[in-house]
Amino acid sequence: MEALNQEDFREKVYFGDNKCAVLFTAPWCGFCRSMKLMAEKAERDFAQTVFFTVDIDQEPALKTAFGISAVPTLIVFEDGKPLNKATGLLKKSELYTLLGAEVKIK
Repeated sequence: MEALNQEDFREKVYFGDNKCAVLFTAPWCGFCRSMKLMAEKAERDFAQTVFFTVDIDQEPALKTAFGISAVPTLIVFEDGKPLNKATGLLKKSELYTLLGAEVKIK
């Protein structure tokens, strides 16, 4: 997963051609590390979705712009617009549902 700064965010999320998932994290957050591992697995299963991370300590403007009050927070974007949002450590099935899986994940 590629880490984004504010400039990259505009180019790759707002103006990108693909559906994308952005995981907002912080280096001091233990749940963020677990969520990132699950997102990396989902990245392999959802080839049509591009995955990114944003460090809220490094990018406070993005944190504010999206109303991030807790991490981890995952926002799914389509056509440059937020589609789904979830905060906290998700179960795999919750993550896959958020990303648009139509089949039941075991």
